[in-house]
Amino acid sequence: MLIIVESPTKAKKIAALLKTRTISTVGHFKDLPETVLGVDLASYEPTFVYLPKKEKLPGELRQAARGEQVFLAGDPDREGYAISTHIFEEVREVAASCLRLEIFEVTERGLRDSLAKAVPFETTNHGLYDAYLGRRIGDRLVGYLLSPLASRALGGSYSVGRVQSPAVRLVVDREREIRRFVATPYWVLAIELEKDGTRFTARHLRGKFEDQSEAAALAALVAKESHALAEKVELKEVRQFPKPPFTTVDLQAAAAARLKMTPEQTMRLAQGLFDHGLITYHRTDSVRMSDEFIEELRRFLTAALGAAYLPEKPHRYSSKNTQADAHEGIRPTHLHHGNEIGSLIGGEGLGPEHARLYELIFRRAVASQMAAARYDATALLFDVVGEKFRANGRVLTFDGFLKVYQEAEEEKERKGEEEPVQLLPPVAVGERVRKERELLDEKKTKPPGRFTFGTLVKELERLEIGRPSTYAAITRNISERGYVREEKGKVVPLPPGESLVDYLREKHPWVIDYELTRRMEGFLDLVVEKKETWQRFCKGVHGKMEYAAPVPRGAAGAPTQRQLAFAAKLAQQRGEAIPETVLKSGKELSAWIKQAVGEKPPSRRKAAGTGAAEGKGGEGAAGRKGTEGAAGGARRKAVRKAGAAGAARPGGGPARTTPAASTATEGGTGIGSCPACGSTVVESDKGFGCAARCGFMLWKDRLSRWKKEITAPLAADLLRGGPVSLKDLVSAKHDGKKFHARGILEQDPKYGWTIRLIFKDDPHSGNSAS
Repeated sequence: MLIIVESPTKAKKIAALLKTRTISTVGHFKDLPETVLGVDLASYEPTFVYLPKKEKLPGELRQAARGEQVFLAGDPDREGYAISTHIFEEVREVAASCLRLEIFEVTERGLRDSLAKAVPFETTNHGLYDAYLGRRIGDRLVGYLLSPLASRALGGSYSVGRVQSPAVRLVVDREREIRRFVATPYWVLAIELEKDGTRFTARHLRGKFEDQSEAAALAALVAKESHALAEKVELKEVRQFPKPPFTTVDLQAAAAARLKMTPEQTMRLAQGLFDHGLITYHRTDSVRMSDEFIEELRRFLTAALGAAYLPEKPHRYSSKNTQADAHEGIRPTHLHHGNEIGSLIGGEGLGPEHARLYELIFRRAVASQMAAARYDATALLFDVVGEKFRANGRVLTFDGFLKVYQEAEEEKERKGEEEPVQLLPPVAVGERVRKERELLDEKKTKPPGRFTFGTLVKELERLEIGRPSTYAAITRNISERGYVREEKGKVVPLPPGESLVDYLREKHPWVIDYELTRRMEGFLDLVVEKKETWQRFCKGVHGKMEYAAPVPRGAAGAPTQRQLAFAAKLAQQRGEAIPETVLKSGKELSAWIKQAVGEKPPSRRKAAGTGAAEGKGGEGAAGRKGTEGAAGGARRKAVRKAGAAGAARPGGGPARTTPAASTATEGGTGIGSCPACGSTVVESDKGFGCAARCGFMLWKDRLSRWKKEITAPLAADLLRGGPVSLKDLVSAKHDGKKFHARGILEQDPKYGWTIRLIFKDDPHSGNSAS
């Protein structure tokens, strides 16, 4: 018996509980390649490759699974099912049998229950994998085809995402709404009353007065009267019911409001709590708790607090997504007293941040099955010279669930500051209550509030954009790519984010259309249900773009300024005009440049060739600087073939994993666009040069003084613009000590195209790799 999971921590915990061999994949081990599209645009079939440093894992999985009953226990969601499918493709030929195991809590009881429900993997719903394919390939098409266009148009390195771009738009549009907002004054009229030593306030029923003179006239009229007549007294009991256990989104919002944690921090800590068997699975839309846990919880509450804190019947909550109730909401796996949390968390080797999040989850889940809080609410209606004023107050008579879980902070996040609760004295109808004074306050309308990361996630959920497993990645990505940042707990857009939204709104508005994005998510749900296909989803996404194949930046759409400048100088050298027919298309202009360079007189061809050999830029070449903070970063250095011949996906049919293409640009395959003229850059034995022979050349040994070779993936990153992470550079001055830096491709007047190193302490200067 062998269990394969995603997390090493979970594997260790399961092995200890079940005394069964358990190994982990540490998440995905196959994905689309980073340096090429990896998708057949005719069939949309993907090419999955093994991730760096995981090339040996498939062999290890096969070796471990040989002759065993294998339980594929990727997380119980689409991503986890996809990982399980990839494992299945690797081990199905050697394992005795393969079963799908969905683990919702890492406890001995939870694991035994899950094992009892495990089913042959071939019989599971492979619609989950199809939906994963649709999402992954659709996202790749959007990012790979639109990001170069945005980068070229905006002059930097920009990333377009099917879900992340609408999230950036939310932040940008909210900020612009705030900027456009013009505060308008209004006036609030109230009276202060006193009875039996208790002072309280009653407000005019009109609420807001937009006309100051009208409000002032009424205040003057009211000032002539010394008492207010009580016309109506309403006394009633108000009950405040607890909220259900956390869903993923509610947990992220509450942790942001109460604990000042980002969604990414919250999910990282929750993953640790889940892996150590302290909470149920944390990526869920469900608010349901199992009947067994509810019964256990009711017994616990009776013993701890007494029967008064239990509702007569258990609370039943319904999820927004009816399919979600196959899972549970986020809850603790064990019940204990609050003062035991520290020792419980410490005993698992976790830290204080884990404890804070665990306590939040624990209290919310326990409170969800407690009795409602009760208030005596009073509403008094007064008359003063014909004008009506109302005073509201309430008194807590039974704390109920509030004894365990207070909701004030979260409510303030969503609804803003409310009126202070006041204590009202007993008043009878017809009673005249002494008026102390009248209050006329000038106020101003307020703009909408900025999002926090928590409220941004809630808004994405409301718009049905993304899924619980993606929200943390969305907020992380838009921050890391320099589109937004957090200031004093609020999310504000940065200039690159605003520029990107403006570009997409003009050129590709469908990408940031909330309704269309929502419908895409709904379509993927239909794929899960096998009512639609992942190919139709990908075709629909691809069809929104006006081209059918990935092209180098500078070759799609209108020509870039660099292309036009280079072409103009080239035409001047040749003594001829650029044909008007090629001026509207970057692709056609690139072809004309290539032809024109090839037809140069011998002396000019030699000069161009010499320039390339010496690493010098050709005429018209310009330096290219990416936007600081924009998407960049190191790409994977190598990929290998993934998938085995004859492997099959669950349900039969050919595997979705196709043989991987080599990332080496054999035969002149383009790896990017030329920063000098916009044509394709291809790989040769010694470097990466412009296919149009404009003079651009980036040598593979350009970083040799730091013992690093420029590979095709690294060159592709540099060509995209913006700083690129350079790891494990070797310092000759410090006895071979390794260091990290960032590099940016620039044109040096003396050395041609080179790489300027940027160091953390001095981002504006650095050494050139010349």
